[in-house]
Amino acid sequence: MRTLDLCVVADRSCATSRTYLSYLAASGYRVRKILLVDFIGPHPQSRAMATKWGRWIAWWFKRRIRRPEREYAPAFQTLCTQLQAGFDVQVDYFGPFDFARHAERVVAFAAEDYDDPDLHRMMLREGRTTFLYTNGGRVPPSLLSQPDIRILHIHPGVVPEVKGSDCLFWSLLVRGVPGMSCFYMNAGIDTGNIIRTREFHAPCFPQLAATFESDPDMAYNALLHAYDPHLRAMTLLDVIEGAHGQPLNALPAQAQQAGSGRSYFWMHPRLTRKVLRQIAGGIST
Repeated sequence: MRTLDLCVVADRSCATSRTYLSYLAASGYRVRKILLVDFIGPHPQSRAMATKWGRWIAWWFKRRIRRPEREYAPAFQTLCTQLQAGFDVQVDYFGPFDFARHAERVVAFAAEDYDDPDLHRMMLREGRTTFLYTNGGRVPPSLLSQPDIRILHIHPGVVPEVKGSDCLFWSLLVRGVPGMSCFYMNAGIDTGNIIRTREFHAPCFPQLAATFESDPDMAYNALLHAYDPHLRAMTLLDVIEGAHGQPLNALPAQAQQAGSGRSYFWMHPRLTRKVLRQIAGGIST
C-alpha cells in the first residue's frame, strides 16, 4: 500500500469521503492523514464555553459531540445500490466504515463548519500540506489565503463553463454529459486553477424510470449520494496517476480567465424532473 502525502478532511457521514477513500484503496493507496470531522453546524454552547472558560475547554467539549447516525430508508439504500452497480468499485455507504485502514493516522473531532477556528488550527498544524476537500460547506478566504494551505477539490462540472450549484444536473442539461474538474480552491466559487477536467458518458438507467418518476426527490438525492461521488473519485485517481510522483501541492495548473464561463444556482424542481427523465432514457419531457 503506497502512502500519498495527502490529508483528507473527511466527514464520517459523507458519501463522497467514503468514495474517495474506497477508490484510493482499490488502487493501492492510503493517505498520510485523515482529519475525521463531525460537522455539527452552529453550536452556541461551545461558543459560550469558549467565551467563559477559554477555547481549550470548548475544544474538549466539542470533541465529545457526535451527531446521531443518519438513518436511510430501505428504498433509498436499494436505489443507491442500483445506481452504483455498474462501477468497478463498490462503496459501503450505509454500514460502519473503517477510516483507519485508509490512512497512516486518523484524528477525529467536531467542528461547526469550515469557519470554525478549531478546524483552522488543526489544518495549520499540518504545515505545508495538500488537503482534499470532501464536504463541510464554503471554505473561507481567511483559510485559503494561508501560504501553506493547498486544498484540492473535485467539482461536478467542467469549469469555467459550469460553476456553482447542482452542477451534475446542469451539466447533463446544458452539455448532455456529466463532467468533473479538479482544481486548487481559491476564494472564488469554483474559480481555482485547473489541474484536470474530464467528461463521462451520459448515465442511462431505464430500469429506474418508474422510481425516478414517482419519487424525484429520492432519485435526486440518490444520484448525489451514490453516482456523482464515483465520477469525482475517478477524476481524483486521474490526477494522482497523472502526477507521476510530483508533490500534490505543486501540480501544473491553469488559471481560469476572470469572468469566463457561467455560474449556476440550485436547479428548479421542474428542470430536475426533466433531467431525471433524460437519465431514465426515453421518458417524454
